[in-house]
Amino acid sequence: MTMIARAMQVTKLEVNLTDSETSTILAGYTDAHRAADYAKSGIAACVKTGLISGRCSNTLAPRDNITRAEVAVIVQKLLQKSNLI
Repeated sequence: MTMIARAMQVTKLEVNLTDSETSTILAGYTDAHRAADYAKSGIAACVKTGLISGRCSNTLAPRDNITRAEVAVIVQKLLQKSNLI
């Protein structure tokens, strides 16, 4: 998710979050505490833009592996929201 957040910067998909907004977004997920501190803002940005919604309604699985299919969907959403396709 950190890599996707960095790709958002490259594609000019801007998301500005305060620390309190980041905390509020992550509070909806039971496993958000498993995410590294440096990754939390990127995760929140991905969730806010709708690029990532989590494995189910209340889990992000921040330390789990991601499948090729999940990556394909995320990249497609990123390109669409950035008006590149």
